[in-house]
Amino acid sequence: MGCTSQASAPANTAVIPSSVAVEGYGVAGDATLTALAKDKGAIDTVGISGVSLTAQGAGVAASTDEALSIAASAKQQGVKSELLVNNVDANGGDFSAELASDMLSSEDNRQFVVAGLAGEVDHGGYDGIQIDFENLQESDAADLVAFAKELSETLPTSAAISMALPASTTADGYLAAGYDVRALKSSVARFVLMAYDEHGSGFSAAGPVGGLPWAEQSLSALTSFVSASKVDLGVAGYGYTWKSSGSGGVVTPAQARAMAGDRANWVAAQGEWTAKLADGTVLWWSDARSLTVRANIAATKKLHGVALWQMASGDGVTKAK
Repeated sequence: MGCTSQASAPANTAVIPSSVAVEGYGVAGDATLTALAKDKGAIDTVGISGVSLTAQGAGVAASTDEALSIAASAKQQGVKSELLVNNVDANGGDFSAELASDMLSSEDNRQFVVAGLAGEVDHGGYDGIQIDFENLQESDAADLVAFAKELSETLPTSAAISMALPASTTADGYLAAGYDVRALKSSVARFVLMAYDEHGSGFSAAGPVGGLPWAEQSLSALTSFVSASKVDLGVAGYGYTWKSSGSGGVVTPAQARAMAGDRANWVAAQGEWTAKLADGTVLWWSDARSLTVRANIAATKKLHGVALWQMASGDGVTKAK
């Protein structure tokens, strides 16, 4: 399939081929509702982040009123919604390997979490659940397969399960990270490849947020296990700054453009923008143009779609006519 044209699209709006499904992620709150209303013609599924495992992995928190409001708004607009369940530690604020292992390794805990998620689907009207467990160990792989199977058998047949996967450039890397994709695919309808955070301030030197060579290599490794038609290519709707002195941080595409001005440079080989400011600060960011490039790759490779993290901070999205 050839590339789409942005000629008729609003400025800073990604153009997605009609064959490519779009998931837009959002955190609970008014900003996601606003983004969903703006991009509703292009968004097929809104991923709502979400609910976390409770202490010792013994259960799962309930949806907030804000999350329920997004699900209800999505339904009114003909957009599907799925609730993300994660292993973020409420105290530490980051993905917890221990929290995930405590849940996955205990049959009782798995049953409590499965029952809780089934209740969320019933009560909140979500169209599915996305499993977003990160920082896992290879020893968690078999238990994650068991959890996905138990969840699949408990949810109504109308509710699909998807799973977010950190990117790995090797097939063995997925299993080493706790994801036995070959075994998971019987329960998981769709895998979202989180092809971002290849580089980032605070954990690496300056570089692309999710450059094309790295993303395509990770995609190739993943599709050695599972059909391309069950994969969404995750795309960043943000960037990072690296300062010559002091710490950098996360920026939205709009913020990055304002900071970079005429220093902005599109790097076609990476499908991202970069700039070096007068004070030595380096920026890399992914925007509407980056998403358009990746959506065209998704169409060419016959992927299920693309998934944007996240709608409220990223550029706009439209579908090609």
